[in-house]
Amino acid sequence: MEEILISNDLSWLSKIRLALALAIGVMLVGLLPWERIQPTYNGVFAFFTGSISLSDLMLCGLLALAAGFVASAVCTPLGMQMGILAVPAGMTFWSLKSSAISTLFQAAPAASSRLAVYYALRYEGFIWLTFALLGVIGAYAADKLFRRNTLDLPDRFEAMVRLQPIARITVTVIGTVIAATYLLNILASDISYHDQKAGFVVGQPANLQIAFGVIIAFMACGFCGKLFLGAGYIWPAIGTALVSTFSIITYAKLSTLEYMAGSWSAVFFTKTVLAILPVQMVAFGFIGSVWGYWLAVRYRYWREFEA
Repeated sequence: MEEILISNDLSWLSKIRLALALAIGVMLVGLLPWERIQPTYNGVFAFFTGSISLSDLMLCGLLALAAGFVASAVCTPLGMQMGILAVPAGMTFWSLKSSAISTLFQAAPAASSRLAVYYALRYEGFIWLTFALLGVIGAYAADKLFRRNTLDLPDRFEAMVRLQPIARITVTVIGTVIAATYLLNILASDISYHDQKAGFVVGQPANLQIAFGVIIAFMACGFCGKLFLGAGYIWPAIGTALVSTFSIITYAKLSTLEYMAGSWSAVFFTKTVLAILPVQMVAFGFIGSVWGYWLAVRYRYWREFEA
């Protein structure tokens, strides 16, 4: 066998392969279709803006499968573990190139226009999550095809809280939605001002601030899900789309939007999570979920063998 994870540390060869997997995702998913799908309506990357056609979505889906497959093949024998990050890495390119959601509100500041934007974005996260999952399928297929030996991975250990599989998944997903929403309103927050009615209003965070906040929030969820419940990284990753939907349904109320439209400029929000596009939530959140999972494995190994 080429590599066995005994100390739970990656070799330099595996670090190079991981970098290649991320680069493959950026090239195939991020850059290759960009000329076709780049946003034209105020620069905001969202399906509802009309810059992405159905044929474009199908092309991106095929590229997502290919990216996961190729990245996994390159990363053999750790293909599945690394290849799943290719598509989210490519989607981070889209996320960082997108204009802020407040750009739409500056162009059409009325409360009804803002509500229409949020109404169109409510379930969009599931579109981007589908791409990420297609990458997982591609990575799994390559892993089965090219890996010949059983991996001795250190991620199989007893959870602190024992639950039945359905209960474990349910608690992980619901916990992710609640915890990530709370953390995002703190970690991704930009400048804030006191408001008598809303408590505080926050400015539109920059894309890099959003990336930092989303990755750390879902890293915490992936870490706790694995360490305490023994949950796989896929469940907090699925929670990324649910957080986007939950936050819009919960916080983007017409009465609130009317107050904000009449009292503050279009770059301010009552909750930071409302300033994050679904594609950003899924791309950065998926990476954070996987990262947190392996941090929990590393922490458990350290407690048992190194402390």
